[in-house]
Amino acid sequence: MAQPRFYGEHPFSGHLQNFNVGIDFFFVLSGFIITWVHWRDIGDPSRLGNYAAKRFLRIYPPYWGVMIPLAILYLGVPTAGISSQRDPLNIILSIFLLPAASQPVLGVAWTLVHEVFFYGVFAGVIAAGRLGLAIFPMWALAILAVDRLGESTFPLSFFASPFNLDFIMGVCAAALLKSRRIPLPAVLFVAGIASFLALMLFAPHIQDDSLVSRLAFGGSAFFALLGLVALELRQPVRLPRAFVFFGAASYSVYLVHPIVLSFGVHILSRAPSLLPNDAIALVLTASGIGVGFLYYKIFEPALTTMVRNKLWKAVSFLTQGGRF
Repeated sequence: MAQPRFYGEHPFSGHLQNFNVGIDFFFVLSGFIITWVHWRDIGDPSRLGNYAAKRFLRIYPPYWGVMIPLAILYLGVPTAGISSQRDPLNIILSIFLLPAASQPVLGVAWTLVHEVFFYGVFAGVIAAGRLGLAIFPMWALAILAVDRLGESTFPLSFFASPFNLDFIMGVCAAALLKSRRIPLPAVLFVAGIASFLALMLFAPHIQDDSLVSRLAFGGSAFFALLGLVALELRQPVRLPRAFVFFGAASYSVYLVHPIVLSFGVHILSRAPSLLPNDAIALVLTASGIGVGFLYYKIFEPALTTMVRNKLWKAVSFLTQGGRF
């Protein structure tokens, strides 16, 4: 909306500029969930197949349902997107969510590239056993060292990205909760949430330093998650069905919302409107969420089921010597 070709100003006087730090919470949560769910698998390589299949089916089918049509659009309409989104190598790397020097075809998928890489690292931990967990503090120290030495270039900038610290903090949260009782969980939860929100709303320039930003927001998310899960372990929490639905649909919303926002701002900025810019921002936001909900209900389960069936057939074919 702030681009001159659209509205030329930030909605809500620019106070939304730090709302992208939800990704820090997402990465911390992801590191926690993978470690928590697969804690007993660590040291048992026979569990790697199950682990890989679950991670593959969760990430790729819904992603392909958005990314592949978008790539076809960029290839068919040269005026759409930027040159890297039509580059064959970048398209291939984007399909498999592999690291690249350019942004993926679907811009927000840069987070999924980090996610898939983290899954690969954790697969190594499952194979290596509990001693393999030592890779995470060593990885964190390497990230800190590379950042303090100065700006790095790809591929080091990817493997040593401060965003990877978020995953490591999530792993640490799960390991702590598995091994000991957490004192004062309510205090940790409130302090974590309060600091996260305060930094998001009142520290507009904190993201000028990526390492400081990741430590601040990732650390806040770490303490909030640590306290909340510790509370839940003492007293199970029953969430309203709407909350459960929002959480289940969040991946679909994440995948489709940039496309909806892009099309929406093109249309609305060219149409006469009596709405103030802040209201238009809310309309765009509601549209992105609403289409994400529809994608979750209609397309995500169908795509996942289709790919799962083909995957199981392929596994059956290979394990039975070419016979179904």
